[in-house]
Amino acid sequence: MAVFLLSQSMPCFSQEQQIPTGMQSSGNAIQGGVDYSELEENKDLFTGQIEAVQKGAKLKMTVSSVISSGFHLKGDEFFAEITDDFSTQSGIVIPSGTVAHGTVTELKDKKRLGRDAYMSIKFDYLITPDNRKIPIEAGMTTKRNAAVSAAKVVLEDTAYTVAGGVIGGILAFKILGLGAAVASHGYTVAGGAGIGALIGMTASLVRKGHDVLIQPGDEIKVNVNESIALPVMSEKALRDEELILDGLDVKIIGYSLEKDPFDELNTITLTLDIRNNTDKTFSTFDMALLSDYKTVYYSSPFGDTSMWFRKITPGSVMRGRLSFSVDNPKKRHWLVFYDNRNRKPLAKFSLKNAEREIKKVSNKKIKVIPGF
Repeated sequence: MAVFLLSQSMPCFSQEQQIPTGMQSSGNAIQGGVDYSELEENKDLFTGQIEAVQKGAKLKMTVSSVISSGFHLKGDEFFAEITDDFSTQSGIVIPSGTVAHGTVTELKDKKRLGRDAYMSIKFDYLITPDNRKIPIEAGMTTKRNAAVSAAKVVLEDTAYTVAGGVIGGILAFKILGLGAAVASHGYTVAGGAGIGALIGMTASLVRKGHDVLIQPGDEIKVNVNESIALPVMSEKALRDEELILDGLDVKIIGYSLEKDPFDELNTITLTLDIRNNTDKTFSTFDMALLSDYKTVYYSSPFGDTSMWFRKITPGSVMRGRLSFSVDNPKKRHWLVFYDNRNRKPLAKFSLKNAEREIKKVSNKKIKVIPGF
């Protein structure tokens, strides 16, 4: 079983932070929090409300490069990323896209008799999309209990889910390093709110006797062991940038993640409502998904093809479903409309923005009936 332990030294909210070296855990939970005076100065970023992330809450993360005993060495860096917004009743307090920086501290190759390879790693800081750099102290090992390892038991209630992603462009994190990976988030930035206290996460690995221990697309669920006070972020500050074409109204009203014929959970299917009041004609082959690594994915024959070969002419309305097979569905993607003459992007619509809107509408539909 893999065991993660994270704790944080709380910075002053208005102070520039450097990553401390040789941090030692005191063994006691350190409560996270914020400097309330700073919220007034960041009205565009925060709503001014403070919410608690309760003990027992789970954060979903994925790694950004293959971590393998056959590929990595002691001291190698890697990255993990929070894939789902963490929300409270008042709004989002931990946004998706928050990057965790880790270092490999120990690696052992697989052994005879099918005994697994294992590794130990540590996290030293997080960088949030809103330019907060948060020092943390973290430890992880995938070394199993000897009895469990020998028996090859696949644990129930697994907190580590293999999504089966392909490496693809995500190795850019490993190749380009931290500076490029978080260029859009800032590097040395003002300190921020607390990710909190003592965080623990456990991961049970379903791959045994192999070199690769964790792959991009694999999901880790992080369990928060102490409540944390964090500022609520404004919806406007969280929105991804989009490219708007006057007259082209596109609404993503449905989103699902499906398996392809090879049993890989990598096909994104969108339900689209399109109103074309431009002078241009589009086909589904003028539409594609663009990842945050600038990888382009055209519609897939392995999903819903009901919109294939249909034209979206000027003045027309179309509703349908379209599927795209991607390397890592946990990453950010945009639905792009291209000019069919020069292939330049004319419009871009964020799937993350649409996902948040879909969740908001879904939550509003839940009604409480008196007496029940």
